Amino acid sequence: MMSVPSLLRRRALSLLTAVVTAAGLATVPSTASADVPTLVVVRDLLLRDNIHVTSSHDEDSPASWLNEILLSGTKGGLTARSYLKFDMSYLPEGVIRAATLRLTGLGAPACGPAVGEGVQVRRVTEPWSGDFLHWGNKPDSTDEDAQIATKGVTTQCAVYPDQVEWPITDIVNAWAGGADNHGLVLQSPDESTDDGLWAFSSWGNPAGAIPVLTVTMDVPSAPYTRASSIASHEDGADTWVAGLTPRIQSQVVDAAGGSLTAEFEVEHDPAAPGQGSGQIWTATSAPASSFGRPSVLVPAGLLEDGWRIRWRVRAHNVTAGTVSGWSAWNSGTVAADVPQISARQVVPSWESEGSTVSMSLTPELRATVTHPLLDSTRVVFQMAYDPDAPLQGTGLIWEKTVLDVPSGGQAVVTVPDGLVDGGLQVRWRVGAYGGPFQSGWSDWQKLTLDM
Repeated sequence: MMSVPSLLRRRALSLLTAVVTAAGLATVPSTASADVPTLVVVRDLLLRDNIHVTSSHDEDSPASWLNEILLSGTKGGLTARSYLKFDMSYLPEGVIRAATLRLTGLGAPACGPAVGEGVQVRRVTEPWSGDFLHWGNKPDSTDEDAQIATKGVTTQCAVYPDQVEWPITDIVNAWAGGADNHGLVLQSPDESTDDGLWAFSSWGNPAGAIPVLTVTMDVPSAPYTRASSIASHEDGADTWVAGLTPRIQSQVVDAAGGSLTAEFEVEHDPAAPGQGSGQIWTATSAPASSFGRPSVLVPAGLLEDGWRIRWRVRAHNVTAGTVSGWSAWNSGTVAADVPQISARQVVPSWESEGSTVSMSLTPELRATVTHPLLDSTRVVFQMAYDPDAPLQGTGLIWEKTVLDVPSGGQAVVTVPDGLVDGGLQVRWRVGAYGGPFQSGWSDWQKLTLDM
């Protein structure tokens, strides 16, 4: 049987930032400076476990985590409690403003905003597992910071289903302050009464209305970059920058969220002083969200073939007005040369009025590809309908890739039998790729396939 935690990891992911707005300064942990700007971050925590257990469950008949509902309360001598566990590890460092538990109510003793004693949420103080839980081994809890919701809902209510909420900021702050996070329990405030049963949607409900714990925080802004890259090829200790207009990108991250940009700088490498010195170019990307990967394209006319250059990046949080330090320099040699495509042929064929004609419906398409830096390339052939003969068809007809073509060698493909009819006017082209370097597509070449 699959455990609840492993199943929930697959089916109940509901985390990460839902709302990010600017906020004023707030008290932050001692690890952060008091004058660091903060942003308001709202996150729905990952639900790790949920199950209900009743007084009828024992060692021989434990509670089942497969239930689609969570029961709480007392009725006809039966007492029920529901246990939930949320993952706090994804919360960033900051100050918790508010925390709200929300469940979808499926049933209650009656309708209305106040029904009986309601359901109390308490902090669990002992470990437990949904794999084997019964009334005899249910964990203890504390009524410290406990909260009660009395909202009732049944199938006869005007609004169904409906949300029930508990403000549990103090409980979540207790966890953040070091108390062991053994989750929450929903139960009757007084289990000696026969107040009725409440039913809530669990993680397994087909409607997907899983329990949600939403935490609102003030988080200090601390942007940074990671996984910066440029279109390049590694050859031993050498790095070759692909082309004269390479694209540079980097991931920008800030636990506080907000709108982030990446500032890039390219300059001459001091290791090659004869080529120039100082900054060549700098640019700032368009805004992205945290964990986004903004990029910029080095404009034409700035770099020259064979130049040694270096580049770096830093992150700006536009919302918070904060900026990271510069990343370490990365360096490489500009390589303007890319794969060259030549000697395109159709065999058998002849030329007629600016177009190639083949008396075969399955001719060979050939192209020679040369790469100045790599030993082999990947070559792609494409065949499409000729737009000058629109009544025959439009768009791509066929594509074929040839791997590991030696530099200076010839790539050959054969048009498949039955692909086209006699008299068809088509066009074909070739592209070559090696590492990050690519030739781009050759010009389209017209071809008439005829018997």
